[in-house]
Amino acid sequence: MESYLQEVKNFKQQWPNIEFIDLIFTDINATPRGKRVPANALEKLSKGVALPISTISLDTKGNVVESAGLGEDLGEPDNMCFPIAGTLMPTAKEQVGQVLLSMMDESGTQPSPLFIRNIVSNMLETLHAKDQYPCVALELEFYLIDKKRDAQGQLQTAINPTKNTREKDTEVYDLDGLDDYADFLSDLNRVAQEQGLDTSGALSESAPGQFEINFNHSKDVLRMCDEIIIAKRLIRQIAHQHGFDATFMAKPFEEQAGNGMHIHLSLVNSEGHNHFSQANGDTSPLFHQVMAAMLAQTSDSMALICPNVNSYRRFVPGAYVPTKADWGENHRGVALRVPISDSNNRRIEHRIAGADVNPYILAAVVLSAVLASDNYTKEQCPPSLSDDAIDLPLRMPEALDQLERSELAQNISREFIDLYLACKRSELAEFERAITPLEIDWMLHSA
Repeated sequence: MESYLQEVKNFKQQWPNIEFIDLIFTDINATPRGKRVPANALEKLSKGVALPISTISLDTKGNVVESAGLGEDLGEPDNMCFPIAGTLMPTAKEQVGQVLLSMMDESGTQPSPLFIRNIVSNMLETLHAKDQYPCVALELEFYLIDKKRDAQGQLQTAINPTKNTREKDTEVYDLDGLDDYADFLSDLNRVAQEQGLDTSGALSESAPGQFEINFNHSKDVLRMCDEIIIAKRLIRQIAHQHGFDATFMAKPFEEQAGNGMHIHLSLVNSEGHNHFSQANGDTSPLFHQVMAAMLAQTSDSMALICPNVNSYRRFVPGAYVPTKADWGENHRGVALRVPISDSNNRRIEHRIAGADVNPYILAAVVLSAVLASDNYTKEQCPPSLSDDAIDLPLRMPEALDQLERSELAQNISREFIDLYLACKRSELAEFERAITPLEIDWMLHSA
């Protein structure tokens, strides 16, 4: 842990006024959990911090999902967690820093096989041994919204801080709209730079008060996933400082576009040459093999990349959200898009997941297809924009059932998939027990 201790020393020299550190551990939903400690305790973290293994299996409300088998039945045992290199950084709060934690076993010597970040790390090691280095970029959408609900208790779009009117118009790529939120965006970009986030800026998206932040391509897949966790927390902090709330719900407004998180994948060798292109610039056989594998796994992986009931509300006609396992070049209506690029930058854009997805799980789904590509031939890749493309499961119960029957566990982890299914079926059962205001309105006197 000498490198970590040097990181602590450098951090304290650069940020001498930081008094507290948030220790952040992500659960199965990628929700940041943890504790706040004095900054003078940073050196002690080199020996690890004990956290219950059940913290992996927390539901969206922060309760342990007992049916997942990591809670009372085991006696709530602790595992050891250690700082992730490069994640000790400031936050938007002046005197508070933060660091991400990764979970090992109870002895602190072996990575926990249930922690999804460790699973992704193992998948990457397997690919690197084959001289295949995934290179990814991520696009994250979010809404700034009013902290106050309307008279019916519903979410409201943000009040534009410059015009002092509530957002209502769709203005895709609106530069003036960015100017209206200049103070928010300036603070967001400033702290993002202080945190070392590899972003290429923000743009106004296709709904009132909606924005997108883009992350540059990187071969450090784990770091890119870490940065999504960090960026979400930062966006919420800056939003609150400017009088907004921020949401990454997949579909916060019925009549507006949902929030997506797209991931771009290319595959290079150790010298940086793109495996998806041949020497003459044409697509390689491996490109078509990966595409075929990804399409074959798309339907099975829906429950992993659409983790909540709300996730499936994005899939409505005319919203540039795919409903079939198809692909196409320069086409935003498909599940897997091949953007315009030269042969050196040929890539696949996976467009299905919402912004509520766990980024490590999304990475695992994409990497699973790369690992499975050896089982496919170029000829097995269906034609682009095929009329025969299969429909995706667009309800959570069907998606969970399909995940259970799938072979995704072969490349991800059977143990993790079973844990995930237990957690999500518990959440779904609780949701379906709830009696909603809408059904009361519909059924109170008509039933």
